[in-house]
Amino acid sequence: MKPRAFIGLIPFALALAAWAILPLVVDYPSYMLPPLPEVWVHLGEIVGDGSLAGHIVRSLGRLALGFMLGVGLAVPLGIAIALNRHVADTLKPLLTFLQSIAGIAWVPLAIIWFGIGIGSVVFVIANTIFFATLYNTIVGVQAIPQALHRAVRSLGGRGAGLATVLILPGALVQLIVGFRTAMAYGWRALVAGEMIAGTNGLGYMTIEAVQWYRTETVLLGMIAIGLIWLAMDRLVFVPVERATVQRWGIVQR
Repeated sequence: MKPRAFIGLIPFALALAAWAILPLVVDYPSYMLPPLPEVWVHLGEIVGDGSLAGHIVRSLGRLALGFMLGVGLAVPLGIAIALNRHVADTLKPLLTFLQSIAGIAWVPLAIIWFGIGIGSVVFVIANTIFFATLYNTIVGVQAIPQALHRAVRSLGGRGAGLATVLILPGALVQLIVGFRTAMAYGWRALVAGEMIAGTNGLGYMTIEAVQWYRTETVLLGMIAIGLIWLAMDRLVFVPVERATVQRWGIVQR
């Protein structure tokens, strides 16, 4: 393990040590913060019966579906808007307004429109990812110098050719950064949506446990949510950014 990665584990080790020591120095009801051994035993139970894996799989499936819908709609729409500066300037106030309420604020309407279940949760995820990706797509396309537009057009670049030769490569760095941000927002929206409108998944598992004061389940749900995103970020987005954004000199060390 690299020294830098080892250093990153130190805060986690300190947090676990504090958690283990706290019941020995502070007297409090165990339901408020169960001792570490109890949580470890419960982890073995929900791993053994497959319930934790089931919730994780359902959450990741919804996230993937919401990401595909949000990105699939946002990228072509963002390119179309950004290519016309007058349209972009006209729509920016509306887009800023909608971006500010994207995500969990849509849950009440999502429940009315789609009912309790996967429809509402996927809508909230896709909605969040859509507006985050849309903004970054517009910014990325508008950052392409006009001189490059004129050069490509002078060589016959039009329509799909312009998009594949100039627009997508020119905006790719901003799109990759935007995908990472959008996925992070979408992951939070997923958890919140499952807590309010879900019937399974990590968010539902966490909020459902509150009714029975199963604090160990709540803690394990929180830990799983954090670890899964950390794994996705480190194993997917960091390598992609390293191979593109940093490689192309956009980030200076």
